[in-house]
Amino acid sequence: MTFRLRRVIPLRLRAEYSVGSDLRFLSTLDMMKLMARTLRRARIPFALSEGFNPHIRLSLGTVLPVGLWSKREYFDLELEQEMSCSEFVEKMNLTLPPDVKIIACIQIAATIPALMNSINCACYSFVVRKPVEEMEQWKDIVLQRDDLIVKSRGKKKDLDKNLRPGILKIEVNRWQNFAIIDIW
Repeated sequence: MTFRLRRVIPLRLRAEYSVGSDLRFLSTLDMMKLMARTLRRARIPFALSEGFNPHIRLSLGTVLPVGLWSKREYFDLELEQEMSCSEFVEKMNLTLPPDVKIIACIQIAATIPALMNSINCACYSFVVRKPVEEMEQWKDIVLQRDDLIVKSRGKKKDLDKNLRPGILKIEVNRWQNFAIIDIW
């Protein structure tokens, strides 16, 4: 009988990756499956969870809404064996589809909190077909308000949600004849 000993102190990697517009309709579950397949094909020595149904010890940082693409997303991965970050990035990028790319990777200590506990802000960018001046006025109106109520459809009834406490900053920039709005 053989036993697999698990590392007492797991080796963790934190990777930064981008998702292009061709894969914007991938759900979070699909992204997890894509990363799991890529890790297997690239022969990355990933760690598995314990128990009856082991799975790869991989956690995505945030849930990217379906229909959006991103320049910077993050995931944490536990490894069974030592592996350099440069080797990890190279092997993953050779195996990933063209619209997903690992940008950077660092080794992190086991004591570093999980990504979901570390991320406290996101920036969403929108291209709007309106004059920049009009969007600057809109920005000033939104930032002066104490609340920004939107209707949300619940299972049994409609809900009112206040989005204003979640808006930290708004920037409006010009791109050709369009306005680009960045919301933090």
